Amino acid sequence: MPGSYLLRVGLVMGYLVLLLLSPALGGCSSSSASGSQLNLSVSPSAVVIKVGENASVSLTLTTAEVLREVCFGEQGFPSSGFVLTFLPQCTITQMQPTTTQLIVEATPAAAPQNFTALIQASIGNQTAYAPLTVTVVPAIPAWIPWLGILIFFLVIGAALFVNPRKSKTKGKGKMGR
Repeated sequence: MPGSYLLRVGLVMGYLVLLLLSPALGGCSSSSASGSQLNLSVSPSAVVIKVGENASVSLTLTTAEVLREVCFGEQGFPSSGFVLTFLPQCTITQMQPTTTQLIVEATPAAAPQNFTALIQASIGNQTAYAPLTVTVVPAIPAWIPWLGILIFFLVIGAALFVNPRKSKTKGKGKMGR
């Protein structure tokens, strides 16, 4: 029970952080003294990935900054089990919104889990964040390994409890007697 309590407290604290960073409270994007503003959106905002597979997420950045380098990154992904690839990781902003692709791969080291990470876009000292919810599911359904275990025990049980038939061949006695 204490473990589930700590999990609930952790989830509530995570949601509070996301609320503080949400656009409605003004925390999702930051602005400089010149008044330019960064807005980052993630589509889709939630992905489900099977272990060993990947998902593609589109990132769109709108800003008044033109011809400035923007770089994308992340915060909140587990330290192992995931390979993140931004295509491109850094680019120059244009008049239209700047887009990039994020490919999230769940390696075999990624256990089934559910978490929310923050994707970030940075131009100079300005950073915008957008939440991405990731759910990792097993590559095979859970019932398949259990079926294999059941079949294994059925075969072993059959071998132990079913009497093997003895062959009825008559052997010849030793010669010389």
